[in-house]
Amino acid sequence: MDNQRFRLLLHQYFDNSINRADCEELLAYLDRADPLVVNEMVDQALSDRTGEVAFGEADRQRVYTQLIADRRFQENKSDKAAFRIAPLKKILRVAAVCIIACFVGYAANYAFQAYIDRQSAIAVMKSDDILLPDENKATLTLADGRTILLNDTEEGTLAREGGVNIKKTEDGSIRYEAPASTSMPGGEIKFNTMTTPKGHFYQLLLPDGTRVWLNTSSSIRFPVVFAQNERKVILKGEAYFEVAPHNGKPFVVEANGTLVRVLGTHFNVSAYEDEAKVTTTLIEGAVKVAKGKEEVSLKPGQQAIVDENHTIRQSPANIKAVLAWKNGYFRFENEGIKSIMGKISRWYDIDEVRYEGSFDDLRFGGTFHRSKEVSKLFSHLEKLAPLKFRIEGRRVIIMK
Repeated sequence: MDNQRFRLLLHQYFDNSINRADCEELLAYLDRADPLVVNEMVDQALSDRTGEVAFGEADRQRVYTQLIADRRFQENKSDKAAFRIAPLKKILRVAAVCIIACFVGYAANYAFQAYIDRQSAIAVMKSDDILLPDENKATLTLADGRTILLNDTEEGTLAREGGVNIKKTEDGSIRYEAPASTSMPGGEIKFNTMTTPKGHFYQLLLPDGTRVWLNTSSSIRFPVVFAQNERKVILKGEAYFEVAPHNGKPFVVEANGTLVRVLGTHFNVSAYEDEAKVTTTLIEGAVKVAKGKEEVSLKPGQQAIVDENHTIRQSPANIKAVLAWKNGYFRFENEGIKSIMGKISRWYDIDEVRYEGSFDDLRFGGTFHRSKEVSKLFSHLEKLAPLKFRIEGRRVIIMK
């Protein structure tokens, strides 16, 4: 089976339009396919849809247990279905949401739907909803103190500083256009700052050609013209960088006292002030991360975490989870509800989260697209664990 056919069958399953023959074909392919390929394709199929969920390991096992305990499953189980129980356990680790439909043809599909229906009965308790904005907003503060609300401006030149043109492009991003010989009079350095409010993100092209994606509730301060010996910016919050290479002129990101130094590479830095750590994740190229006298070098696929004690811990990175914000979704990897709500709160501008009960035993894994309404996201989380959400204005109450 080629990837196009596999993708089609996955989408038919998610649309609940797959027939029995196609179900059997999908199951046969999953029995012999490379698990890494399957996992990649399932992630892609989910990312093509709005509001879908990819179950974590614990959730997959719980759904499996629910299925085989279902009375209708027991009544409709055939010898063929029983024969498949062993390989199913293996495949569930890779693509549980697909195998459930194919397990015993339509009987299992109905059983799984019954499970979802029972979980969906626990509705989100809300007197209101919190919505994502319809358009991206950001503020550009110029060296002379002027501020430009970027969502209110038309395409074209916004300002001119020291021979540098600041433009808004057709796709809404901001571009700094500076001649190679541009320098500030008398060696003066002028700084601009781009800031995103909660629920918004923005793209920026710096004077050296470096492209920056600025995450929600973040800011980046940078010179209109970079110095001769280095290119340095100051970050608060989170950003993804695609650094333009310049021989002998390193690019430096300062974030909460941590320095990330590169020549030309792609990497992500997360340094929110309400978090005790600074995390640098390398996608390609090479970077050095320094805090005080400590310094580590990263290879692609690694990350460095600087904690509150100023120590640096180096480890493999989950690139998909790190870049989920940039690609329009949330991805959680065995995370507690408080960590998850920290990320959700920044996007949906939630003022307060109140917990009624202990939630330390709950861990979540999965992929969730950023939907317009936060209640849809909460509804998905309610299906995975025994908890309830109530929305009151811009406050969220979480209960067991």
